[in-house]
Amino acid sequence: MNIINTYKALFISIFTIAILSINSLTALCQLFDSGQNPPSVKFKQINTPHFQIIYPTSLEHEAQRMANTLEDIILQVGAGLDVNPRKISIILQNQGTESNGFVQLAPRRSEFYTTPPQSFDYQDWLNSLAAHELRHVVQFEKLTGKLKAPFFEELALAVFGITLPPWFYEGDAVGTETALTNAGRGRLPEWDLIFRTNTLSGKKYSYSKDYLGSVKDRTPGYYQLGYFMTTKLKRDEGRMAIDSIFERLKSNPFRPYNLSRAVKKISGMNTKNLHDSTVHELEKLWKNQSSQIQSVQYKSINKRQKNIPQDYLLPQHLSDGKILVLKQSSDRSPALLQIDKNGKEKRLVKIGFQEQPNFNYANGKIVWDEFRYDKRFQKRSFSVINIYDLKTKSVKQLTHQSRLFSPALSADASFIIAVKLSADNRMTLVELNPETGESTKEYPNADFNIIQNPSINFNGDKIIFNSVSKNGNTLVELDRSTGISYQLIPFQQQLISNAKYAGDDIIFRAHYNGIDNIYKFNHFTKKITQISNAQFGAFNPSYHQFSDRLYFNNYQLLGHDASSVKLNEQKEKSIENIENTFIDYAKPLSRQENTGNVFDSIPNRQYESKPFHEINNLFYFHSLEPIADGANLYDDNIGFKFISNNKLNTMDFYAGYQYDNNLKKSEYLTGFTYKKFYPILDVRYINRARLAYSRRLRGQDTVVVPVNWRENFTELEVSVPFLFNRLNDTYSMGFNTSSSYTYRYNILNRSSSFRSELLFPMKYQVYLNHNVRRSARDLAPQWGQNLTFTYQHFPFSNINGDLFSFRSLFYLPGFFTNHSIQARFNYQLGSGAYDLTTDIPRVTGYSHLTTNKYLTNTLLLNYRFPIAYPDWELGPLAYIKRIRGGFFTDFENFAKRETVEPRTFGAELYADMNLLRFYLPNFALGGKVIFVNEKPAKNPIFEMSFTYSY
Repeated sequence: MNIINTYKALFISIFTIAILSINSLTALCQLFDSGQNPPSVKFKQINTPHFQIIYPTSLEHEAQRMANTLEDIILQVGAGLDVNPRKISIILQNQGTESNGFVQLAPRRSEFYTTPPQSFDYQDWLNSLAAHELRHVVQFEKLTGKLKAPFFEELALAVFGITLPPWFYEGDAVGTETALTNAGRGRLPEWDLIFRTNTLSGKKYSYSKDYLGSVKDRTPGYYQLGYFMTTKLKRDEGRMAIDSIFERLKSNPFRPYNLSRAVKKISGMNTKNLHDSTVHELEKLWKNQSSQIQSVQYKSINKRQKNIPQDYLLPQHLSDGKILVLKQSSDRSPALLQIDKNGKEKRLVKIGFQEQPNFNYANGKIVWDEFRYDKRFQKRSFSVINIYDLKTKSVKQLTHQSRLFSPALSADASFIIAVKLSADNRMTLVELNPETGESTKEYPNADFNIIQNPSINFNGDKIIFNSVSKNGNTLVELDRSTGISYQLIPFQQQLISNAKYAGDDIIFRAHYNGIDNIYKFNHFTKKITQISNAQFGAFNPSYHQFSDRLYFNNYQLLGHDASSVKLNEQKEKSIENIENTFIDYAKPLSRQENTGNVFDSIPNRQYESKPFHEINNLFYFHSLEPIADGANLYDDNIGFKFISNNKLNTMDFYAGYQYDNNLKKSEYLTGFTYKKFYPILDVRYINRARLAYSRRLRGQDTVVVPVNWRENFTELEVSVPFLFNRLNDTYSMGFNTSSSYTYRYNILNRSSSFRSELLFPMKYQVYLNHNVRRSARDLAPQWGQNLTFTYQHFPFSNINGDLFSFRSLFYLPGFFTNHSIQARFNYQLGSGAYDLTTDIPRVTGYSHLTTNKYLTNTLLLNYRFPIAYPDWELGPLAYIKRIRGGFFTDFENFAKRETVEPRTFGAELYADMNLLRFYLPNFALGGKVIFVNEKPAKNPIFEMSFTYSY
């Protein structure tokens, strides 16, 4: 048994190092954005003892506020890990519409995306980011603080990613943001909604499934799972439990199942046992909570046809008695659809990516916001308003390059109200013309709070919206005639959202009783009463004036159902008489930290700010990266590169050395990529040894003579990319051109025809791609057209020859849901020096076949389909999410044949899985059986495949 365990541990160690070797830069589950800001954005910087804050000039106020905030709370965030981190760069990004943030190494920095979301928790957005992301800064420092720039940041990132699963570091960060503030996601009933519903419904999944996810069932997600597991560790083992675990991890970072061993040493349970114990404890707490609520069962309007997780979001009454919903599902991309009284669904329009689901209906029109890429600079994005006319069945994009969110229509559809975000991160309400999208009126936001989810009353003279500040959440009403706003209720420690008018009253979602439910604010009495009493949670209320019906989402095991009740028939309960049953799982953490709200007493120092000049910050050397070309280190090049990436992602540089094992010669290389402006410039240089063989006549005999030389090879590439999206369609196109110069010297056994210089061969490439949005279960886009044209020649030398190639990839829907047909037609025509060059994809199994020297075209056809979603857990070694199969038929030079027959055909079978409980990369293990349609042929041919993706 000891021998078996030893070999098992050895295998795991080797496999872990192999994962590290694959790509250390993406070892973490959070893949970092490497896009750029437009060159017109000018940056400034503030330096404090712990931070360099880099920010666009328009964010001066927020930068000063964050400088004070970050410097004041960093020691409290790091106290639980007993570390005072080194100075780090914090970059405030205000050009995009995404609400996010991250911390990374290589280069070491953190980015705060300053756009506030339309629903989060009940505190200032940047404050929430600060508490969460600074915990990651502290985690990095604790585990890998000794592995620093300029040589070891990539190694530190890899050590962090391999040692810690994302549930651990993200859960710890969520626990920290909750314990140190009056808000935080740990205080929201919606945060544990899926986890709680699964558990109370008898769906208690394995550790691997809860952590690694599923495409068959709803699982809590590693943020939520990690919050409860790490919080349990701190509750049971004390405030410094996480610190003790980090200390053990540092002592042996590459030990197999290192975290599980460390957790067991501290708590007596490995990670699997900790998961099971946490679920067992939560089940008791949630069952007790559920028994106190005495919930009501609500009838669903939608009829589920399949046992597939689906959400029927934001139900709203249509004029003909049908309801309108936004349907999201794991097997189909999101779409707006209508449901009739019998539950029959009719799809109206597929929509694109939204930061948060939203739409609003009135008088035959539907409006919603939608994400739009910038054509080139991916740090910039937009949120535009679309409108759909139910009568004409047409979609119109009303705004372009806008930053508008949560649009709502007036009852007669005569105007739209939306939230507008300016470059200085301030929100206002703006009215839009529903025909042209033009702004007709803008309402100032004097207190600069976050504005969320505006809605218009039936008469069109008042607007209700949420206002969020560091003090919490409140309801504010705006009188359109005077432009004056009135705060209706005191600031609440509540996630109040989706407020709508119900006659003179206001309905909204909140969690006064510990579960998300629908509440009503009475304008005359100024009292709040509870309307719904859902078992798991009620969300997204809307009201139909003429039928007096309340529509809302009632969450169930398979997702959000659409439900409806008569509003005046509901028993109302004043919130003064409601018992809050919320399970405050992090309450002991707040007592452990004993800080109160860390944002209560932030100083207001004025820091010196100065310009951040890119020319002075082009280089940031952070890592030595190994070079290992090929699978066999004894046959190929090995060496290292010294890597620099500047913190605004505009300049990448490397310089390195490698040793050619075949030729026993040294090689030197360098290169850079400059991405600040629209074209991307890529320059590469290598000084290397080369070997070729020349046939020569000696007397009457032909002999093969080795020709050795060294060469300086310099290559320049210019690329111009474009990216667009509309609804559920994404388009990318671009133009690349490259050339090179080669100078050869120290030539041994030179022939008369041997060239010392290769002058600027040219390569041009144009690509045009269109693909529709995929669902989680789709193996490929349901529709897609991808074309690439390439031309190569020698215009500046007397070398004859050119090569034209065309590649294509078309996606079509298969015969059943999530099946995919893929067709690739490829063509090439070469001459002279390119006569025998192959620049197009070949038939399956070509390495086992005789080479076709004059390949001109291929036609590759595939039919791929999912077989099962087993969610099999093979101990700690593998977790198999999906088994998929396919058939293929490949043709070669078919236009030249009298009869069109495939050269190869066959079938494939793959299993998609996670290995060793690593969240990323995703692995696919399987193979193909290939039949060759020619004689003589060895049939069948078997090929095994082991691939990974992020």
